[in-house]
Amino acid sequence: MTTPATPGTAPALPAQRGPWQRLPASAGRLRRTARWWPAALVAVPTAVLFALGYRRRWICDDGLIYLRPVRQIVAGNGPVFNVGERAESSTGTLWQWLLALVTWVTGADPAFLAVGSGLLLSTAGFACALYATCRLHRGGRLLLPAGVLVLTAVPPVWSYMTSGLESGLGTCWTGLSWWLLTRVRRGQRARAAYGAAFVFGLGPLVRPDLTVVTVCFLAAQWWVLRPPARGCVRAIAAAGALPLAYEVFRAGYYGVLVPLPGIAKEAGASAWARGAGYVQETLGPYWLWPALLVLAGVTGLLARGVRRQRRAGEPGRVSLAVLLAPCVAGLLLACYVMRVGGDYMHARMILPALLLVLLPVLVVPASRVTAAASGLLLVWLCAAVSPLRQPFDVRSTPMSFNVRSSDVASLGDHNPVRTAAWVENWPALPEARGMLAEAVDAPRPTLLYFDGERRLHATPMRADAPYHVVMVGRHLGVTGAAAPLDTYVNDAWGLASPVGAHLALERWSWPGHEKFLRNHWIFAEWAVQEPPEADLLRAGTSREDVAAARAALECGRLAELRESVRAPLTAERFWRNLTGALERTAFRFPRSPAAAERELCGK
Repeated sequence: MTTPATPGTAPALPAQRGPWQRLPASAGRLRRTARWWPAALVAVPTAVLFALGYRRRWICDDGLIYLRPVRQIVAGNGPVFNVGERAESSTGTLWQWLLALVTWVTGADPAFLAVGSGLLLSTAGFACALYATCRLHRGGRLLLPAGVLVLTAVPPVWSYMTSGLESGLGTCWTGLSWWLLTRVRRGQRARAAYGAAFVFGLGPLVRPDLTVVTVCFLAAQWWVLRPPARGCVRAIAAAGALPLAYEVFRAGYYGVLVPLPGIAKEAGASAWARGAGYVQETLGPYWLWPALLVLAGVTGLLARGVRRQRRAGEPGRVSLAVLLAPCVAGLLLACYVMRVGGDYMHARMILPALLLVLLPVLVVPASRVTAAASGLLLVWLCAAVSPLRQPFDVRSTPMSFNVRSSDVASLGDHNPVRTAAWVENWPALPEARGMLAEAVDAPRPTLLYFDGERRLHATPMRADAPYHVVMVGRHLGVTGAAAPLDTYVNDAWGLASPVGAHLALERWSWPGHEKFLRNHWIFAEWAVQEPPEADLLRAGTSREDVAAARAALECGRLAELRESVRAPLTAERFWRNLTGALERTAFRFPRSPAAAERELCGK
């Protein structure tokens, strides 16, 4: 049946549209906008974050801690902090080896490479995350910025894009894992599923506490794919092969199951109240609570929409498991940070959890509600970056302190990105470097130690010591950077000291800095049999304490611990380290030399 033409108009030909069928000009513009708008949502925030991270580029003392093992690896001494002692001072395993690789290939300053690599990896991670979220919510609908506005408003996010720590690699791994998770579909090729599982499984090697993210992402992948039992086994094998292999190496080589900072900082201990204060010191100063509440409401709205689609039997692009997996992982990670008491570095430990909970709502599909939420977040962003919000206090707080501001002020350099910037400008180091040079040239072995006023002194060291110079390091990163590789740097906080890390924990200082190795232990291990009285007085110890500490070092499990890291690494030694790793990881001994002697030597 032919439809009559409207009076005054020509009939439409079969291949033509009538005037009443043409799309409005506004709809055409929307289509054109739909092509470039998602790309802009990825490119513009990524460029802004790159610029902010570049402006605050730096390397901190903890970042320098990674560089001494990197230099040892490149020099052929193995992944150790001190030659002749197998201690794993690097928390981020992959970051350590990545830096070693790029340093070996380029021959450049590893500090500069750490800053540059961190910035590039962070930027790539944010780009991957934004692209993945755009892909998750696309489907002909306009997308609006939401959670990404929070990232651009929080200064610690910009600071830890570099810093020399594993944060940049963690951001990149998180973004890449999120992108892979959003691609999971039923009927996906097995090879792609196993490849994604392999990437998810790298979490423990990026940083041990990211294991919770690995588990959540693998669980979401399983929920979507519902593979048979054989497929589950293969996916778990793909995820766990490399971390398990490295764990066997770690147990046999280092003799413990976790990196030494995990023991020194007591990563399994509980300090919920202090941890809650740490989280508040991150969220409060940057006015994050209102923004997070708005985004929580948006996440709930999206999850409700997905459930409604599923109940109606409508095919949906978004899986509820995929949508909620990073939120669950982020909340669990935040709970872990609270449980262990946070960290002394302001905001650092909570940033990975913040990124995870923002992933599903970095951008959101447009609706009246999400448009209102996006508008509120834009207003919040303007207020959060305006002079209305006071900057975080540089001075120490009960829970943490602003490390970047403190380092920049101490060094007199807004962007300290090279090793020389630290070695030449750290206030306490010029005198120490002079004493270190004298000790290196001295005819007999020398121990350099600090007194109660943090002044450095020299005392004779026992003639049979395996090192010519032993230097106590209170700031481990810069001390390790200044000291030659064949000098033994005795870490006062246990991050690179097997003896110090296994001290019993006593809550008295900032998180992670509560196992201070006092001078009686250092003198017992390195000083001559009868140290000069003047040195004992300056060191704040006594002959009785030094004698008791020396006896404890040679007794029982403490003696076996020292043997596990200093004895030649034969096949037998590797096996003994491997089989005793669990017991050795749990071993602690009293701080008091007399109590340690009684417990270890049975006196």
